[in-house]
Amino acid sequence: MKINLAAQSRAAGVRRKTVEMREIVPTKAQETDLARLYIAVMRVWANGARDRIMPAYRASLAQQMADGLTLDRAGDVEVEIEAVEGEAVRSIFTFRGLFQAWANAFQRWHMRKIVDQLRYATNVDLGTQLHAGDVAETIEDVLARNVALVRNVSDQARGRIADIVFRGLQNRTPARDVAKEINAALQLGRDRSLRIASDQLQKLSAALDQERQEQLGMTEFEWMHSGKLHYRPEHLARNGKTFAWNSEVGRNDPPGRAPFCGCKAKGILRLD
Repeated sequence: MKINLAAQSRAAGVRRKTVEMREIVPTKAQETDLARLYIAVMRVWANGARDRIMPAYRASLAQQMADGLTLDRAGDVEVEIEAVEGEAVRSIFTFRGLFQAWANAFQRWHMRKIVDQLRYATNVDLGTQLHAGDVAETIEDVLARNVALVRNVSDQARGRIADIVFRGLQNRTPARDVAKEINAALQLGRDRSLRIASDQLQKLSAALDQERQEQLGMTEFEWMHSGKLHYRPEHLARNGKTFAWNSEVGRNDPPGRAPFCGCKAKGILRLD
């Protein structure tokens, strides 16, 4: 629902020509909470590798060595990989519900930040005017995207582990060496999970920034550079500059949309 904040501000006695809404920066705790959801799926693979896949690998390798022949002993290992994959799929369903709760809590926090800021800046209380349903589509889009991402992380872990153990059986690789390779593969998955969690938090925050600002009639924003060490030169060049949300920059490359972009949009409300 569109809100004419400019008219309400004038009616409340605000005489300034513009009102600025400071950038809303997510907290480290919020990033950590999201990272835990991603890591939980990787933990399924870590536990499964330790408790199911590696014991089956050791047994298959021992039988292969006892046979004295290069026989196909991968069947039992494959059964265990599929069993762990089933557990991972169930954990993704759990992830969906937990992510929904996390995103809803983040949305409420973001909304309170806006209400508090603008109550002070405009003398207008938006507490009864802003609603969670206003951004429901954004939350649903982000939920679908994150479920797809965590599923991809899980699929990637399965592929790496399967390649390691089947190649190990073919080459009669000692179990301790295979375990080391699996641990390295799991660490890659954990690292990717942490990167995704950080990026998706920024993307949700940026999407809510834009949707709420446009809802309140803020047609322009000031680009606030993230200050990251590894930055996009074109983003740094925009720092402090004002853009319309319907401009080329606003439509195609707004703050926070590009991969791992931490730039923010400071909303600008014109009262004149």
